[in-house]
Amino acid sequence: MENKTATRRRIDRTYYFAQDAERRIFAYTRAEWGLGGAQPFGNYTARNVVTMSLVVAGLTIPALAAPLFLVMGIIGLNIGAVLLSLVCTLLFTGGWLLSVQSLRGELRARRLRRQRGLPKPYVIVTDDQARRWFTANPGSVAVTRDNFPESTYPFPGEEHEG
Repeated sequence: MENKTATRRRIDRTYYFAQDAERRIFAYTRAEWGLGGAQPFGNYTARNVVTMSLVVAGLTIPALAAPLFLVMGIIGLNIGAVLLSLVCTLLFTGGWLLSVQSLRGELRARRLRRQRGLPKPYVIVTDDQARRWFTANPGSVAVTRDNFPESTYPFPGEEHEG
């Protein structure tokens, strides 16, 4: 059986699976995942709200100052300053908006996880690992192909490949 990596990028999944420090496996919806410990989608590197808050705070001043320098470059008819300010405006403002969006998503995910009593996702697990866990510990997630789309061994009623 082939060991799948934890860098899945599928978006059309019902659940993403992660384990906590006690090796219990939990099922998360995309909205509940938030920043997570390892991303099954996206490419964010921030691991927690404090880090993301610092990124937002660090980008706030450049995001506000770059457009002002752009206006000053236009007024002074300095093409070098205009081009540099335009690039900085796009980068800093875009980075700030992306950071704010990620921070809001994490806060929303925290609220959703708290409602279901889920811990923060720590280590992502493969569908096969999660399927074994939820087969041994039934209850919260039905063991079906829809919930474990990347499982490598067949479900009842499926033909065995090989």
